[in-house]
Amino acid sequence: MKRSLPKKIGLISIGQSPRTDIVKDMEPYFGDQVEVIEMGALDGLTLNQVSELAPEPSMVHLVSRMSDGSEVVMGKEKILPRMEHCIEILNQQNVDLIMLLCVGKFPEFFSSCLVIEPQRVVDRFIESVVKPQHHLGVIIPLIEQESWVRDAFLPVTANLTIVSTSPYSDPSSISRAGQDFKDAGCDVILMYCMGYNLTNATEMRRITNKPVVLSNTIVARSIGELLA
Repeated sequence: MKRSLPKKIGLISIGQSPRTDIVKDMEPYFGDQVEVIEMGALDGLTLNQVSELAPEPSMVHLVSRMSDGSEVVMGKEKILPRMEHCIEILNQQNVDLIMLLCVGKFPEFFSSCLVIEPQRVVDRFIESVVKPQHHLGVIIPLIEQESWVRDAFLPVTANLTIVSTSPYSDPSSISRAGQDFKDAGCDVILMYCMGYNLTNATEMRRITNKPVVLSNTIVARSIGELLA
């Protein structure tokens, strides 16, 4: 019996690859015989070069990490060309689909295969389970992102608590955020960045004793359906 070839998925970080901090949590959901190819929009750049991509006041702030684990903040508008280049290379490698490792709204990229934007998946999931009477807690990496996150979820529920703490900072900050959500009486917690991992989600569940939605694994489960 002829064995089918492994399927290939391209993962694009807005930082540097490989993302060993989160991809290990996602891979089990992709299914058997799936080859993962990682690329980063900042691959090959020094920290000084990345500083040139810092957001200007009018730009959308995005956060990721360098290969040494250090945190970097970029303007979305400045890294789009580098993301487009990653997509072009992955298409040349004939991947079956591409997934962006970032929660954020992006323009439609030219690609011969599907490009999965996590925010679209996560937002639809939250809309399907959270009702107006529920209190939604959302943890985000940067306080600069609060206004657009509030705009995204106020149509779902007016009961909204947003806490900002980076997944690349002091791990104890996750516990403090969990206590904030517990004190606010949140019913559901959303970890709204691909940089939060299963360890963070486990701690959040321990503190709040509430359902926690981890962006990277909820998207990975959806990818598994597409690769089946």
